[in-house]
Formats: sequence, C-alpha cells, structure tokens
Amino acid sequence: MQGLKNSFFVLFDNLDYFGIYVLIFIAVSALCYTIISLVNRSRKETRKRLSKLIDEKSSDKATTDRPKLMHESANSLAIKISKPLHRISSIEKPSTRQKIQLKLVRAGYRSNSAIYNYLAAKIILPLFFVGIYMVTRIFYNVASELLLSLALLILMGYLTPSVWVWLMTKARQERIFKGLPDALDLMVVCVESGLGLDMTFKRVGDEVRELCKDLGDEFTLTNLEVKAGKQRDEAFRNMATRTGVPEVNNLMTVLVQTSRFGTSLAKALRIHADAMRVKRRQMAEEIAAKATVKLIFPLIFCIFPAIFVVLIGPGAIKIVRNLFPVLSGGG
Repeated sequence: MQGLKNSFFVLFDNLDYFGIYVLIFIAVSALCYTIISLVNRSRKETRKRLSKLIDEKSSDKATTDRPKLMHESANSLAIKISKPLHRISSIEKPSTRQKIQLKLVRAGYRSNSAIYNYLAAKIILPLFFVGIYMVTRIFYNVASELLLSLALLILMGYLTPSVWVWLMTKARQERIFKGLPDALDLMVVCVESGLGLDMTFKRVGDEVRELCKDLGDEFTLTNLEVKAGKQRDEAFRNMATRTGVPEVNNLMTVLVQTSRFGTSLAKALRIHADAMRVKRRQMAEEIAAKATVKLIFPLIFCIFPAIFVVLIGPGAIKIVRNLFPVLSGGG
C-alpha cells in the first residue's frame, strides 16, 4: 500500500510530464480512428453504389446504420454477466421479457441479445462507478458519507441504461413523427396510381428509408409480416405497438377501418396527412409562443445584471467615492 501511495505521489509531482504523453496518445488515437472511419465510410458508399447498380438486396443493408450499442450478435459473456438480474427482474417470465424487449425495440434495438446487454449494463455500470470512486478515495481517509456516495453511485449506474434507452426512444419517436406526413403523401400517390396496400407499404418503405430510416424499416417489417401470413389488422397493430407514436396508431386505425368498411383509401390517407400537417404546424406555433416566456429567465438572470452593471455601475462608484465620505463626516 505504501508503494502504491509513493507511486501515486510521484505521478502527481510529474503530472505535467505525464500529461503531455497522455495528450499525445489521445491525439494519435483520435487521428487513427478518424482515418479508419473515413476509409470505412468510403467503402460503405462504394458498396451502396454497387448494390444499386446491380440491384442486389443485401441482407445486412438494413442493419449497417443502426446503433451498435446493445445491438451486437449473441454474446455469451453478456448473458453470463446478466444472469444475476434474471431472477430479480423476473426476465424468465414471458410477460416481463416481452415488456423489456418492447422497450428496447422502441429505442431501435431489435436483436435477441439486446436484452442481455441491457441487463449486463445494469450490472457493469454500478461496479464501474463504485470502482472508480474507491480508487479515488483510497488515498484519503474514509469519511462518514462513503456509504451514501456508494449508494448514489450504484443507483446512478443502475438507472443509466434505462435513461439511455428512454432518450433513444424519444429521439426515434420524434424522427418517425417528422417523417410520417411525407410517407402519407407517398402512400396517397401509390394508392392513386393503382398499387395495392401491400405493394404500397413496400414502396413507401424503400423510398422513405433515405428520409427516415426508422419509419422505412417499420413499413418494410409490416409488409414482411403480412407476407409471412399474419393478418393485416394484426400487422398494423404490431407496427403501432413497436413505434409507440400516437400518430402511427391513428394511421393504422384508419387503414383498418378503410379495409373493413370499403371506403376510399386515398381520400382517407389525404385527410389524415392534412390533419398531421396541421398538427405539426400547431405544435410549431405552440413552441414559438412558449419561446417568449422561456426567454424571461435568461433575460432576468443573465442579460439584465450586465445591463445594470453598465448603466448603474459608474453612478454607484461616484456615490461611494463622494457621497459616503460626506455622510460619514469625513469632510
């Protein structure tokens, strides 16, 4: 322990010397990563152009741009690490497992190993945070707030994966909401040109993928479910459940009702697209109206103090220099 403390103090005495080497290492690593990423990006672009020219449907085309975190292939290490949480989270129950998988699917993680990586992260992150904290505290006396700090770090590490999944879900739902009106317009064009509903979903999924990959994947997956033998109503409900977006749920309800009652599909889609555009415009107007209220806080706490200092500062200095001595009887 004494040798470790001595090495630690030697490191702090020569912090500038070692810091230069650390910065050089970080700079070289960042440069190598940039070069490798540029080379890989150029290769990906070349493969995409070649696949379009020869009209190949690559099996991994739909997964190249997806987030890699919690989306890798089945990993036995993650399964072994997450085993202690299986009983705690009741993951063996089908209902609980489906609930966690639905939450991950809404965030964009579809692989079977995502649930194990998610649970493994809930174990590794608390241990990682606690380990870093204990390393920093080993050179100081153990304080009374150590247990409270460890509890907070464990809680933070356990909740970090859930917060990350929640943020990814919100971002994905926002992308789907923004790309849905354009997809509806394309659906209207496809239906009016004579395409059936299945081919419309396939065409929209292929065309919208460049604009909104998440929405394009959902349309393609729904079309594949129908081709696999599922009923359209069930496939539409699955799409609404996977996205968790109310507007997609409303669209699926419109499609189910039009196919059930035999009404005009193009007219229903056009009305729904107009309603979505009106809603999106109203949301933009609402955000613009809230901006004036939100500007009050930076004005009061940031801009007004600076203005007061500029306007009142010189007068206050003169008052302090001239008036205060007179009032105190100093002549």
